[in-house]
Amino acid sequence: MASVPSEADIALARELFDKWDNGSGTSKSELERQTWGDGSSHGRRFDRFVRTNLGVETSRPSRQSDRIADLEAQVRALGAQPVGAAEVEWQVHLQQARASCLEALRVWNDPSSAFRTGAFALLFVTAWNSLVLALLQREGKEWRRVDELGQPILSGEQEQSLSTGELVGLAIEGDQCRGVRENVGKWIELRNAVAHRHLPALDALVIPLAQSGLLNFENVLVEEFGPEYRVGEKLSVPLQLSGFRDPGVLSSLKRLQSSLPPDVQAVLAAADAAPAELLSDPTYMLRVAFVPVVPGSGRSPDSVAYFVPPGEVPSELAETLERYVVLAKPTARPNFTATDVINEVQRRAGFKFSVHDHIRACRNLGVRPPVGEPEATLDFRYAEYISSLKRHLYSQAWIDLLVSEFATPERFTELTGRTAVPLEAP
Repeated sequence: MASVPSEADIALARELFDKWDNGSGTSKSELERQTWGDGSSHGRRFDRFVRTNLGVETSRPSRQSDRIADLEAQVRALGAQPVGAAEVEWQVHLQQARASCLEALRVWNDPSSAFRTGAFALLFVTAWNSLVLALLQREGKEWRRVDELGQPILSGEQEQSLSTGELVGLAIEGDQCRGVRENVGKWIELRNAVAHRHLPALDALVIPLAQSGLLNFENVLVEEFGPEYRVGEKLSVPLQLSGFRDPGVLSSLKRLQSSLPPDVQAVLAAADAAPAELLSDPTYMLRVAFVPVVPGSGRSPDSVAYFVPPGEVPSELAETLERYVVLAKPTARPNFTATDVINEVQRRAGFKFSVHDHIRACRNLGVRPPVGEPEATLDFRYAEYISSLKRHLYSQAWIDLLVSEFATPERFTELTGRTAVPLEAP
């Protein structure tokens, strides 16, 4: 802790400053020789003495000093620490934030990643923790846990930091930033929920939260520290292997979601159950529709992909995008109960058809999973498991398929394991 300047030092510093600042031309080195009998520091001792005792800065950086400062800033923007430069704690946290965010993106975009959401959540929350630490430390705001006397609480020899959620609340304030804070909060919940668990089914379901979180992170970086610290320029739009022509993508997503543990499903359900104003805030959750476009002959596209803010979507597309969020859902959702299916199939196929027969047919035709596996839907063209009802509903296409499959008694027996009995038989 720095000592309090004495009255004598303050008086001497004021006297030296007045002699140097009065236009007499007396140099700092000359004043040092007159005062301390040594001018070998070439004015640096004078600068330090006046700054310490009066709080006045007397050094005037040269153009060379400005250039060095600019070069150091460029080196830090590239993620490195300039050799010989003083290490500032908030700048170290800023570099850690960018490095952790880029590593999170690398894991997410790696097609061979086997622990995508878990690793991304861990690294992304770490990135936010470092970023808000940098913000608070740069502004001189408290980021530590303190006791009743205001003294930092130690863990071993280290000062305890506030939690990431608390830090975000202190660094990113205001109603206009609610979506940002809520998004980080969901990633903290996900990080805690997936720790030590392998849940690949989660990857496709958290994309809206991940996309918003990344854009929020980039915006804070640029707004608070300048465009040279952005991470977006290091990235490209990832290529897709499915989604544009695969009709089974939606059913796969639904099936994967239903296989998640209840507590993880609860986190996702809570995210989707947020107030309407939060769901419409792209800083909380951003759903993006990819629309394949072939440019006209002789023209090349301006960019690979376009990201249009929700408020700027053309009116002719707004209704479509409201219904088709990521992938087109079936226009006619399954709405027939098993009893409805059984009655209709019996009437049209002409065979007695029981509940047990129906379940066997569902499994043999790949619409429901084998016995002993978690209840889910395997083909959303024909059925959907409604968790709130704890049962399946079936589509007209499923009824039509069964009637077609039961065209012969042999096929009926193959699918149900029971000899076909005509409906008119006693």
